[in-house]
Amino acid sequence: MPPGTFLLVREDEASRDHGGRTIILDPVPSDDPNEPLNWSTTRKAVNFTLVLVVSCLIFTALSIQPIFWQLMVVDLNVTYTQLNNAASVNFVGLSTGCVLFIPLAIKYGRRPVYLVSTALMLATSMWLGQIKSLSELYAANLLQGLAGATNESIVQITIADLFFVHHRGGMNGLYMTMVMIGSFLTPMAAGAQATNQGWRWSYYTMSIFTGVIFLLFVLFYEETKYSRVIDGIPAPNDTIYDAQLSNSPHPESAKFDKTGRDPQVVDTATVPIRQSSRDHEVDQSIPIKPWRTRLALITPTSEPIWSYFYRPFLILLRFPTVLFTGLQYASGIVWLTIMSSVLALVFPLPPYNFSPAQVGYMSSGPFIGNLLGAIYGGFLGDWSILFFSRRNKGYFEPEMRLYILHIPAVFLCGGIIMFGVTISRGMHWILPVIAGGFFGFGLGSIGDACLTLVIDSYHDVVGDAFTGIAFLRNAITIGIPFAITPWMETNGLQNMFITCGFISLGITSLCIPMVIFGKRSRRKLAPYYREMASKQG
Repeated sequence: MPPGTFLLVREDEASRDHGGRTIILDPVPSDDPNEPLNWSTTRKAVNFTLVLVVSCLIFTALSIQPIFWQLMVVDLNVTYTQLNNAASVNFVGLSTGCVLFIPLAIKYGRRPVYLVSTALMLATSMWLGQIKSLSELYAANLLQGLAGATNESIVQITIADLFFVHHRGGMNGLYMTMVMIGSFLTPMAAGAQATNQGWRWSYYTMSIFTGVIFLLFVLFYEETKYSRVIDGIPAPNDTIYDAQLSNSPHPESAKFDKTGRDPQVVDTATVPIRQSSRDHEVDQSIPIKPWRTRLALITPTSEPIWSYFYRPFLILLRFPTVLFTGLQYASGIVWLTIMSSVLALVFPLPPYNFSPAQVGYMSSGPFIGNLLGAIYGGFLGDWSILFFSRRNKGYFEPEMRLYILHIPAVFLCGGIIMFGVTISRGMHWILPVIAGGFFGFGLGSIGDACLTLVIDSYHDVVGDAFTGIAFLRNAITIGIPFAITPWMETNGLQNMFITCGFISLGITSLCIPMVIFGKRSRRKLAPYYREMASKQG
């Protein structure tokens, strides 16, 4: 079977007492209570809440600067073009930081990378509150980009560490919600504070909140990296499981008896199908690791680290699913960057004459839309894969997450076009806000589903995959701030956003060939995937 295809839902007489449905755990957990998949709900909630909060803070720090441009132009004696260039420097840090730091998260653990990136974000926030020159702004933005770069990849690694497949869409939905809170909601507060107290105080406030979350990470964030080999716990025999299904004449329509076994397959009668979440138990005789171990600064494994610096590019170029997700994610951030820059450039001028606070309030539409999109692509997406799996005789395929994205694709395209048309004609500000809501719904839904698609398809190389995705996303965005002003002057706002809208529709339409050919590509590349996975620590 291709990676990412497995039995998710089984309907048989044995499960009728449980509502006619049994959810099959994937990945298969061991019986070790120290494995993050087996952690209690409280432990998972504490860890992931810290991750969500720091994600919100990082994206707040990366998003608030354009709101201050109106004030920074006067205070620092710079031009809007120079501030656009500073934004590009920030994207340089974002594109290279993940390549530099995510290999360290795979080799030495998630905890040290979270701590270092949060500490660096704290330092840059304090510095940005005190800068006096353009060169300082460039340097601080570069370091801030390096600090924030790890978040996009390491959160996906953490989700893969902590959660089963039928929970990942919802967890990615929560992550996308926090990203949008940091991108749209908290900048409203920053704009209001900048108007009343000055833009520097917004960075000082960021420093206070980042310092608090850094302290909480030091005290409470447990390492989620887990190695069954190091802990002396044998891995479940997934190879036998996959062989059992693939040896069947028609594995896609395999039938199971009351014990959950395929009666057509011999020689594997004693191998149980993956346990359901209802039946799985941990071995209570295995002691819980002490706090000193759970809060260790590093958790190294013995594999060489150098391959992790180039493997993300191999995976990005070799696996169509990863490249597809990278394109979807990158294009969404490109449109977001364009819209944010246009807000900062256009709304302080007639006919709007907005203050920094009012510019910040324009983010309310994208925030509300993205919140709905996170619910649609995340929690509704998790429900939909159960529905489609039952229709597929109990087998889940990652591409099923794309089945519901036709509506968000239309909203994304329509929102971009409506945003540009209404602003170019000086129409009432509520219309661009509504357009931003349509855009946010499409961005949240598609981003959530595509990020989860990669985790489901290539779980064992998720760190490398998301490092490549983050690099592509930020590398494409580097040149956007340079192009915005010439593009507006040459084509006008309306034509620029109409072009962006139809380009976005073309990119999201790639969901159709991915649904048709995605499974075929996973099957063809399964040997290469297993080779890459075997090199993970």
